[in-house]
Amino acid sequence: MSELDFIDIFADNLRDLMKEVGITQRELSREARITESTISKYLGKQIMPSLKNFMNICHALNCEPQDLFIPYELIH
Repeated sequence: MSELDFIDIFADNLRDLMKEVGITQRELSREARITESTISKYLGKQIMPSLKNFMNICHALNCEPQDLFIPYELIH
C-alpha cells in the first residue's frame, strides 16, 4: 500500500467512523489531543497521521487500528 493509498483509506474510514460514533471534528480533536486543523487535514486527505496521533484517534474512537487502515467496505 502506498502512502497515498493509506492517506485516502484512512481519511475515508476516519470520516465513516466519526459518523458512526457521532463525534465531531472538534470533539475528536479534544479527545485525541490533536489540533482541529490537523484533523481537518486528515479528513481532507492532505497528510498522513503520525503513529502517536493514529493511536490517539483509535483510543478516542474506541476502535482497532485496522478499522482505520483497511478499506471500510472490507470490515463493515
